[in-house]
Amino acid sequence: MTKIITSQDHIDAGIVASKLAARDFAVFVSPVFEIEGERMCVLLDGHHSLAAALEAGVTPEITEYTSTDHDAVALIERGEIETFLEAVHMGADYRDAITGKDVW
Repeated sequence: MTKIITSQDHIDAGIVASKLAARDFAVFVSPVFEIEGERMCVLLDGHHSLAAALEAGVTPEITEYTSTDHDAVALIERGEIETFLEAVHMGADYRDAITGKDVW
């Protein structure tokens, strides 16, 4: 299974509650890339929807962004993974979006 990582650490309980009520479990990730033999992607949008899906015990609806959807994805396409990770960094250390464990 591909690990979904994130560097966003702020989750608003009110927004999660709204997502739960609306059954909005849509999350948007980068294409898969590999670092040190591990396959992963970055959660680019839908952090609150992912939290709602986890709370509801359902599988999130995952959509993979292309470079048309998110400019930084072009960096992955060019093999510039570190630059991509810097470009989409949201302030906290990268961690597994499901388990919360730090990635590096």
